[in-house]
This record gives sequence, C-alpha cells and structure tokens, in this order.
Amino acid sequence: MRGEQEINCLTRVKQNLGRNSVHYFCSDPQKIIRILKSARPNPAQSNFPDFLFENGFIEHFQINASRETRKGAEHRQRQAQFCKEAEQRFQRMGRELNDAPPANSLTREICEMEAPPYSYEMYEASFRKNWQHHINSLQKYIGCRDVGIFLVEYQGPLFKTMQYGRFTGFYHLHQDAPMLRYTAAYQDMLSYVIFTDGQNCEVIELELIPVLLEQVPCDIQFEPGRWKEHHINLAIDMTIDGSEQEALT
Repeated sequence: MRGEQEINCLTRVKQNLGRNSVHYFCSDPQKIIRILKSARPNPAQSNFPDFLFENGFIEHFQINASRETRKGAEHRQRQAQFCKEAEQRFQRMGRELNDAPPANSLTREICEMEAPPYSYEMYEASFRKNWQHHINSLQKYIGCRDVGIFLVEYQGPLFKTMQYGRFTGFYHLHQDAPMLRYTAAYQDMLSYVIFTDGQNCEVIELELIPVLLEQVPCDIQFEPGRWKEHHINLAIDMTIDGSEQEALT
C-alpha cells in the first residue's frame, strides 16, 4: 500500500543516483538508473506493488532494529509519541506567551526522544519478517514480473561495522553475509534489492550475490550506534513599533 513515505523514499533515491552515496553492485548500473527514473506510482493505490515501470515493479517497505509488538516497531511508536508530545509543548508555549505581557525575550526548549533498545538480532528479525510479508504479496501479483525490485528502507541508528574489535565503518548490506544469503534465495522472484539507511544507498543484483559473498571481510560484526532525535521550540516575545507582538517559530 503506497503513501507519502514510499514516494519520499523513492524520490530521495532518485535524487542521489549520480552521487557517491549510491553504490552499485549490478552488471548494468545504467539500466537500474533508467528504471528508477521511469518508475511511477501504481494507480491502484491500495494494491501491490507501490511503483510500476515498463516491464516490472518496485515494492517499498521499512525495517528497523527495535523490538516489534502487535502495535508495530517500538522505534516508530516512540517516534510518533515524541513528535506528538513536542507539538503539544510547542502549543503550550504559545498559549503561555499570549497570556503574559511582552518581555522582549527569546525562549528555547529542547525535547529529546528516549530511544528504545536496538540490536542486530532485532534488525535481522525485522528484515526477514517484512521481506517475507511482501514476498507473500508478490506471490499473488499477476502483473509483469520481468524485473522485480524490493526497496528496503532502514530507520534507526546506524550500525557500526566492527572487525577484530575495531571500528571500520558503518553498515552496508553488501557486507552482511547472512542477509545476502537470505535475499539470494529469492532470485527467481526478484532481480534487485535496493537498500537505503538515509545516509547511503546500495543497489544489489541478486544474481551477483555469490560474488559479493566471496568479498565479505572476515570476522566482522555489526553493533548499533546511538540514536538521538531532538525537537527545538523557539519562542520570540517582543514589542514592535509600540504594539505588542508574540511570534513562535
């Protein structure tokens, strides 16, 4: 089912196609670039897949590294609650300013989200669960499947890549042997997986995964980094040209 988050994710990928933040692990990068540029939203908004192009489809889904309950990922639940509370505090600041005499002052309030626990194990579980859910939808799809693409968007703290106890960089799907083997098992149904974490994007052709597995560094592990999300409320209270003015930004 398509909404704003699906369109925003694909738009960000398109905007970065010619930049160093996109890494191609496929036989013909220009082919995937043409596909992404030509993809359009599925006119049947509530149906699989999210996007269509001449001879295939793109299906988007989000994954995370927090615990999942029947209500969804704990990361998303806390994020939604945090945004709601920050907006309520912003509105309260406005009411307090309007009720007080002008003081020619600047008030700043910083809200910080309390992050839930994260782990690679929960990331892996989220990846597999959401992947399988969309595979089930794909199995019912009767449209053109010549080129199938899953667009996987990770939301949460960046994972650190550790080798022999030393930090060597941040997570890349093409270095994650268990997840590569998992996705490779579906190469008869899909052609590519596009993975993005908000910082980097990887385009992986499933048929080439055996080659990537040979290049995965030895003895690497993935550890979650720290997640911090802030919301800053600014209130400017001043008198302009003899008249009282209060403004919130």
